[in-house]
Amino acid sequence: MLRQTVTSLLESPTPKVDASRWRALLLPHAGHSYSGAVCGIGVASVAWPKTILLLGPNHRGSGAPAALSDATAWRTPLGNLPTSRRLVAALAAEAPGLELDAAAHAKEHALEVILPFLQVVRPDAEIACVSIGQPDFSLCEEIGLAAATAIASLEGEGERVAIVVSSDLSHYLPKKENGKKDERAITAVLEGDPRELFERVLVRERISMCGILPATALLVALKHLPACKPSLLAHRDSSDAGGDPSGVVGYAAIRWTESS
Repeated sequence: MLRQTVTSLLESPTPKVDASRWRALLLPHAGHSYSGAVCGIGVASVAWPKTILLLGPNHRGSGAPAALSDATAWRTPLGNLPTSRRLVAALAAEAPGLELDAAAHAKEHALEVILPFLQVVRPDAEIACVSIGQPDFSLCEEIGLAAATAIASLEGEGERVAIVVSSDLSHYLPKKENGKKDERAITAVLEGDPRELFERVLVRERISMCGILPATALLVALKHLPACKPSLLAHRDSSDAGGDPSGVVGYAAIRWTESS
């Protein structure tokens, strides 16, 4: 049933960007019935490399402020998705603030909702999973720099690495108001300034974008990797899938493709 659902959500006419040309995707993580169509648009828009770094939020606040999963594999109803031990080791070596910690991931859905999509499109994928729960720009910066360094190291040995950020957008406002908040967050993401994104969403405009911390870390990483151009692939909200328009959650799929 899950495989059938995910496969149906991946039916997209969008031409795929080659695995060697794209770097990152921001994808939503609500239930598949609400955000799955947007997630599917993003996932189906690219060909996937074998190694994938997933950055997500910590909704519950459990475990380490920044947690790197030390599991050997993640299990979904579609089977096990093995961990890239090389990528995990490289990240741990570069970021002292990134703790090997299972508690932060144990009951967190933000990454696991996306994993079945990866299992369908790239059955031999290997992953590294990071959860960020402390709203500290310096911590996001440390993780972003570590990600860029680790990725550069692996790619220097011929192993392409993609990054996935798991984030929904504004939460539980009326559709029109929520959409305006979404647009402010999306604009900041597309502009590519990690400090501006962090401060606009968390400090000045109080936008309830749950993946603000991993998105900030991603923008830091992108500044230290080959130049990329962002593209907004889809933007919808929960009312588009039948939810109550008086209180919606926003979803977007954003892709970064290398400029040259």
